[in-house]
Amino acid sequence: MPSYLCSVMLKAVRNPLLVKFYEVSYNLDIPDLHWLDDVKENDVVLFIDYFGFPLSRPYATAVKERGAWVLEDACQALLSGLGHFSDFILFSPRKFLGVPDGGLLVINNDEICLSGIRLETPPAEWWLKAFEATVLRRDFDQYGGGRRWFELFREADINGPIGFYSMSELSRLLLYYGFDYTSISQARIENYKVLGQILGKHALFPELADGVVPLGFPVCLKNRNYVRQVLFEYNIYPPI
Repeated sequence: MPSYLCSVMLKAVRNPLLVKFYEVSYNLDIPDLHWLDDVKENDVVLFIDYFGFPLSRPYATAVKERGAWVLEDACQALLSGLGHFSDFILFSPRKFLGVPDGGLLVINNDEICLSGIRLETPPAEWWLKAFEATVLRRDFDQYGGGRRWFELFREADINGPIGFYSMSELSRLLLYYGFDYTSISQARIENYKVLGQILGKHALFPELADGVVPLGFPVCLKNRNYVRQVLFEYNIYPPI
């Protein structure tokens, strides 16, 4: 696993003592490839597409040559396309779109079949809370007001059901029919370029490569906490 990741990801590993980490630099690239010598057959190697930038895909081939599996965490890269050399690709539509729940696991290997797994519907009480958070967030973005949506969102996120659950029918239908993905992608790209002209010297990724649809505009600041407090006053809540 990469050395820079959300700690929640470790909870998904049955035995965390089996996890080994490879180095990720301050600029979120992989500066040293000596760790590849430790990759063995049937290991699973995780790459993360940070902020929508698929930086790690060139290393997938080297991993697969050692007989290991490649899991691409594309939760922040829903609109940046598929990693053709990854065996598994994981997406999180909620980070980009107004859906209350659900994730996507793409199997990119003909040798793998998961058809025997039965998925249950998500628990109703939890799902209603997630749905309310989504609606209130929409209202906050359009009209302002209180931040109850954030409290509900965090509560639903922390207490999300773990197991073989499907996404709700509402989320599935919205993903199929409810969004103009081309327009959304273009708007995000144009917004990034505008911010790049103003904040380019602070940007973690000054250039937007072809095919990349960013999650946001990540910046590095020495006075981060002060800047966040100023942005809070304008109802802008940037995550760390």
